[in-house]
Amino acid sequence: MIFNSFEFLFLFFPAAYLGFLLIHRVGGWRAVYPYLAAVSLAFYAHWSLLLVAVLAASVVCNYAVASALIELRETRWLAKIMLLVSVAANVAALGYFKYTNFFIDTVNAVAGTGIDHLDLILPVGISFYTFIQIGFLIEAYNGTAERPTFDRYALFATFFPCVTAGPLVLQGEMFGQMGDRDDRAFSPWRIMVGTTIFCFGLFKKVVFADTIAPYADQVFNGVAAGAGVDALTGWVGALCYTLQLYFDFSGYCDMAVGLGYLFGIKLPLNFNSPLKATSISDFWRRWHITMTRFFTNFLFTPMAMKNTRTAVANGHGPVRRYLAAAAWPITFTFLVAGIWHGAGWTMVVYGLVHGLALAVNLGWREFQMPELPPLASWFLTMCVVVSALVVFRAPDLATAGQILSGMWGVSLLYGGGEAATVVQVDFSWALPLISLLATVVLILPNTQEILRKYWVSSDPKPSDEPTFLRRLLWTASPNWAFVSAVVLVLAVASIKGYSTFLYYQF
Repeated sequence: MIFNSFEFLFLFFPAAYLGFLLIHRVGGWRAVYPYLAAVSLAFYAHWSLLLVAVLAASVVCNYAVASALIELRETRWLAKIMLLVSVAANVAALGYFKYTNFFIDTVNAVAGTGIDHLDLILPVGISFYTFIQIGFLIEAYNGTAERPTFDRYALFATFFPCVTAGPLVLQGEMFGQMGDRDDRAFSPWRIMVGTTIFCFGLFKKVVFADTIAPYADQVFNGVAAGAGVDALTGWVGALCYTLQLYFDFSGYCDMAVGLGYLFGIKLPLNFNSPLKATSISDFWRRWHITMTRFFTNFLFTPMAMKNTRTAVANGHGPVRRYLAAAAWPITFTFLVAGIWHGAGWTMVVYGLVHGLALAVNLGWREFQMPELPPLASWFLTMCVVVSALVVFRAPDLATAGQILSGMWGVSLLYGGGEAATVVQVDFSWALPLISLLATVVLILPNTQEILRKYWVSSDPKPSDEPTFLRRLLWTASPNWAFVSAVVLVLAVASIKGYSTFLYYQF
């Protein structure tokens, strides 16, 4: 089930919300949490009962291990063994479903064998709910997590606004909201604000992302089929996909936060105008924020700290210290992040590109190189981001190389020769659409800025004041009610067929 479907909008959500209000009225917030866990499993069951069984098994096993880790805090050696085994088991399960056939393809290509693919179904959101629970295991081992009741843990691991595509919530963000509460489930303010955020996200997905998607598909599918591209066509395809993914993921993040708020759970922000970033580090602080936080907290920081201590103890100079304590950890971390996104060499290259770019960015600051003007820094950052997204979107490296060759006017390793045909794109529609959406991205405030006065995230509210006009701030007024109604009507009217979110495939 997807948020931008009539089934969700007019059947599942109204029934789930009505049940939420009734359950709260009868049993209070303590009764709400097991209800929401059950609703989340029902939401997930739309794909397959078998996939629900996989999710449920993951929840039960990880809860048992986490509980044991909390009990074994004083027996560190045993707790460490248990943590390593449980993390390895989670990664193995993820690898089996997500990477087995990629491994078979790689073996076939290298060894010339003919091993057949396994008939596997990729559980939707497995990367997300697996890593959410790995984070809890690590925090349980580190002594920063208390043992929750099973119903609350189940809700933490399966909450339907984020089980399929994030955000990657931490236990402190969720369980801190599941204590004794005296606020009401039915709140006009909660309904107005949560619904507004959800409507904005729905509009981004079905009006912006789905409208520009065909132009990106034309270029990428055309090149994959053997057609060539010139510079303009290559850039149009790359920019269209960049904007499609931007509004697709931004829309999902808005809808997740809005739904969470409606059901009484504040979720962390996962998207904050990343195409306004003026460095690659700034980009990853704005794009998929909770994923960046996860890999930073649980992979990069431990590696960097360990390597720093080793480099200092061995008396390494600044260059060797930078390579060991910064460049290698960040490159490896984003290599893993790239592989986490999907099974394929394109994801490996995508992760390496961002890892190396971040290593350069860290080195630039470490060695106090001259600071670039903001516009130049933004331009260089976007060149890296857009080019890397070509690799991210392409079905294979050959297609990515062909498009990048056309964009940059150079012959790349994986670029093909002269194509018999050239991809045809309707520039009279594509170029104005790119201009319009780029204006929205770069000039207008984002959703959390518009609703700044009514902060709905579990993240701390920023202290800096917005620079845009105050009349763009959302208020509970007839004007904004009219705008929200128009946005909702246009969004619902624009729903056509089954258009899943791009991050569902990860």
